[in-house]
Parts: sequence; C-alpha cells; structure tokens
Amino acid sequence: MSRSRRAPLRARHPARGFTLTELAVVLAIVGLLLGSMMLTFSAQVEQRNLAETQRRLDQAKELLLAFTVVRGRLPCPATTTSNGDESFSSGNATSGGTCTLTTHNGFLPAAAIGFSPVDSAGYALDAWNNRIRYAVSLATPVNSQTPRICRPVNDTTAPVVPHFTQRDNLRANGLDCSPSDLVVCTEAQAGTSCAAGQSATNQNTVVAVVLSTGKNGALGLAGANETENTDGDAVFVYRPPDPSSASGGEYDDLTAWIPVGLLYGRLTAAGVLP
Repeated sequence: MSRSRRAPLRARHPARGFTLTELAVVLAIVGLLLGSMMLTFSAQVEQRNLAETQRRLDQAKELLLAFTVVRGRLPCPATTTSNGDESFSSGNATSGGTCTLTTHNGFLPAAAIGFSPVDSAGYALDAWNNRIRYAVSLATPVNSQTPRICRPVNDTTAPVVPHFTQRDNLRANGLDCSPSDLVVCTEAQAGTSCAAGQSATNQNTVVAVVLSTGKNGALGLAGANETENTDGDAVFVYRPPDPSSASGGEYDDLTAWIPVGLLYGRLTAAGVLP
C-alpha cells in the first residue's frame, strides 16, 4: 500500500453564533446599563443646577446688600419692560423713590446691582435660564404706629414714599424701623400672613426676597405653593421640593430672603447708619 495515500480529512464544524434569545438578553442588559447611566447623569445635572441656582441667589443677596451700602437704599425691582434695571414711578436712581410696581411680582434689577449672567434683555437668570424674581418691602405705615415702623420723612397724614427704597427716608427713620408686609410661609396662604404653625418668618423680619421658579418655571406647571410665589402679593413660600402628587402641587422653587437685621448690620458696619 502506498504511503503517499492521504489520511481522510477530519469533519469541520461551523463556528457557533449567538441565538436570538442570547442577543435579546445582551441587548436588554446593555439597555439597563445605559438607562441607569442616563438616570445617574440626569440626577447629577439637576443637582448641579440646584447648587448653581442657590449660589446665584446668594450672590444676588450679597449684591443687593452691597448696593444698599453704596447707595443708602435698596433697589426697586425690574419690571417686564425695564430691561433688567430699576423702575420708578417717582424718584430716580441716585436717591431712590417709589417703585413702579405696587405688587411684589418684580425681577432682580441685574443692571443696577451688577449681577450676571443675564439674558438678551438684561434680566438675571437662574441655572435653568428662568428670570430671577425679586420683591422689596413697600411698607409705608403712618407715624402714629408704635413701635415706629418705616414712616416716610414728610408723612403727616398718609404714607408718601416707602422707607427701604428711598435713601433720605432710610437715614431719617433710623434703625427702629422694620418691614411690615413681606412674609415667608411654609405653604400657600389664603390671606396676607402665615397661619399658625406655617411661618418661616414673620412680617417684621423680611426686607427683600429673591427666588427662582426652578426647573419647571418655564413650563407653567405650578401648584398652589408655587403660584403663591408669583401671584404678586406679599406672601412667599419656602419648603422642600414636592412631587406633582403633593397636596400643594409640584414645588421646586428656591426662595431666599434678606432679614432686616442683616441689612441694618451691614449699614451700621459701613457707617451709613445710624
């Protein structure tokens, strides 16, 4: 027998691929991993936006206090037509006066206090690119009130110019004046003061409020507690975030305020008062 005869070739088995079931399992696992990563990333973005917006509100408070030290008064709010600057119905930017707004539904006067970032119209923005709001005490009680509360210099029968936005009034009335209109509650109110057990402050404490309408600010998805912050009255809400299923509706606003004691402390330390 010839030795050159070749041995028979071994049978070759084709390479085994993935079955449809195995591919489906792999795709499902990849989808879960990607979904988890996206949720984690989204949560991180929102946390950064919250922290950045809080930083901007704190910056706004400091700029408002610095403005008051330099000008001897708090600025008037910006209106929807003032391009991010103060708006007066009487008075001027030097000495201040009566603000155009007769409600507490204005915007931070970014141009007056030097705040950034701003939008193309000059309005201060939070991290979601919503305009930051600002309210200042408009209290002008009569002289007969005791203790003396923010009476105008020339007031004999009725209030003329608010105390905190007018330089001469702020100097003349001194440290014994306190605000009497702005109040911060823990939920929406039917009246102009906080119900029992729902006070974050009282009406002799808050001289100015700055707030962000949060991520949903541009969506018009406001519950009762968020509506309280933009309805123009002197009551504002400060509380932890709530889902849309909460009794007061969704709440993701960020609210901050300047106590009158802090304002007077800065003015005293700078020699502006008494």
